[in-house]
Amino acid sequence: MLECQMLAKVSPTTRAAVSNGSRLHARAKGVDGRTVAARRFRDLVASFSESLGGEAALSEADKALVRHAAGLAVKAERMQAAIVAGEDVDLEGLTRLSNCLLRTFGQLRIKRERRDATPSLDEYLESNRGEAVA
Repeated sequence: MLECQMLAKVSPTTRAAVSNGSRLHARAKGVDGRTVAARRFRDLVASFSESLGGEAALSEADKALVRHAAGLAVKAERMQAAIVAGEDVDLEGLTRLSNCLLRTFGQLRIKRERRDATPSLDEYLESNRGEAVA
């Protein structure tokens, strides 16, 4: 007969830093979380996670995809900034990177959201208060 054994709950300190949420990526030599790119990476991870219902709602696979998408987006943004600065950029590489990012978004179910810029009736009336209507 099989006996049920109670498994002890795993302490957060025995888990990897990425698994327990104290780090966004594995420790690597030369990685400094204070750089502009690192801050942008964290902002994108938070934004993408929020778009999917918050970090608590994400599986480990989804969290990995979110980090992957954030890394791709940071790299694409840097390449786009180089274009604006007049530097030569590998356009084929940027296109491949953009396609990879779109596929990752597809796997994460992140949709492009269009903002409705049409004002509500109350907003319209408030913006035209005091003006004569013809």
